[in-house]
Amino acid sequence: MKVVISGAGEVGYHVVGALYREGVDIVAIDHNQAILEQLRQEYNITTILGNAIDSDVLVEARVSEADLFLAITNYDETNIIACLMAGEVGAAMKIARVKTIDFGHETAVSDQTFPGIDLVINPYEVAAEHLTDLVSSPPVTDYNHFLADRVAMVRIPIERGSPLAEVSAMDFARNAQIPQTLMVLIQRGGTSTIPHGEDVIHAGDQVYFICEHDQLKRLYDYLELPHTAARRVFINGGGNVGYALARRLERKGLDVRILEISEARCETLSQLLDRTLVLNADGSDSQALKSEGIDHADYFVSVTAEDQTNVVSALLARQYGARHTIALVKQQEMIPIVMGGRQIDIAFSPRLLTARKLLRFVRGTRLDSFFSFPNSDIELLELRIEPGMKCEEGTLASLDLPSGVLVGAVKRDAHIFIPHGDDRIQAGDTILVIQQRRNRRVTRGFFLEPAAPGPGGRRAAGGAAAGRAAP
Repeated sequence: MKVVISGAGEVGYHVVGALYREGVDIVAIDHNQAILEQLRQEYNITTILGNAIDSDVLVEARVSEADLFLAITNYDETNIIACLMAGEVGAAMKIARVKTIDFGHETAVSDQTFPGIDLVINPYEVAAEHLTDLVSSPPVTDYNHFLADRVAMVRIPIERGSPLAEVSAMDFARNAQIPQTLMVLIQRGGTSTIPHGEDVIHAGDQVYFICEHDQLKRLYDYLELPHTAARRVFINGGGNVGYALARRLERKGLDVRILEISEARCETLSQLLDRTLVLNADGSDSQALKSEGIDHADYFVSVTAEDQTNVVSALLARQYGARHTIALVKQQEMIPIVMGGRQIDIAFSPRLLTARKLLRFVRGTRLDSFFSFPNSDIELLELRIEPGMKCEEGTLASLDLPSGVLVGAVKRDAHIFIPHGDDRIQAGDTILVIQQRRNRRVTRGFFLEPAAPGPGGRRAAGGAAAGRAAP
């Protein structure tokens, strides 16, 4: 598969890294020589200094051979024109990141796209969509959808006194008895591990679970977590993200209040929104927060243009009574630092969310989506299994899967299930694989490459995969 990327900023850089690990042929176009040099040194990919709306640059990049053309610069017009030109010369699929042109409010990815462009991704809607999921599930600090949106992957903080504190992964699986639910990752301090049966969860850990959507309530009940949806949400910042989030939440019937420092913007928001209370106030002013009733807020979400303002206002909101706080932090490396103090429940980067969303639409090598767990060397792949793959040769228990590879869920026709060691992967399945990056080649060998001819193929006895597939 060949992918040409126009725009190698933070979003582009993350996308390049993910695709490179999957063996994709990548060409990156950017006007910043230093960024291109960094990409060459780290990933040894082809880079071109220039602008993708220059036909000579498109020829040099051999866009006519591209399976996918991504236009993700910071300029909407450039992205649109570049996609149209890429289509004219023969690029198979074109995706544009467009921030300021309205292609439809309720989807992060518009299927009513600009003529000649296959997909348009609005980063503000991507962020609003993610925040809406989080606000709708108060116990979680991360929320993602997989397998045709049938499966959720949620991250839950384990507090002191939790039924999961000081309990092993094996005991959780045995005692919880929650169908189609699997613990897939434990984050502790700066480390992340795929749990073995004997691994013990401690208070302060963040634990990722894969769960069929209709089993989430049972998971929350077992962990003794409140799971009533938020009723009152304060949004600090009435910019693009704040507006997109308010629109989604008010349509869910929530009591939404926007704190916006610009009087002119307040007037605009009042005209655009139906039931949201728009307040001309500074969200980092403690008196303003108290006077507006922050102590009754289920969520305080700060999404101004300034990271410092978002962090400070979220800390103040927590101090004065907000149950949950979320802060927009554009600098990805600051996210674990911001969340480390445990006063801010969630810090997120819209650019990282946009990169994740882009990767959900990359096709080729049967990779349906890609997810990189924050601050770790562990990733999740959504893979389609074709006939003749090595993984079809035996049960999961009989495959020689290393301990750093876990098959988390399987979609077979309309059926979703968490596999056990005696289950087999079949052609036509779509599976979720959690892996350490060092195991990429092994994973590809089992799930993406045909089995070698001859009797038996590669089959090795071993119980690791059975215990890893599902406790």
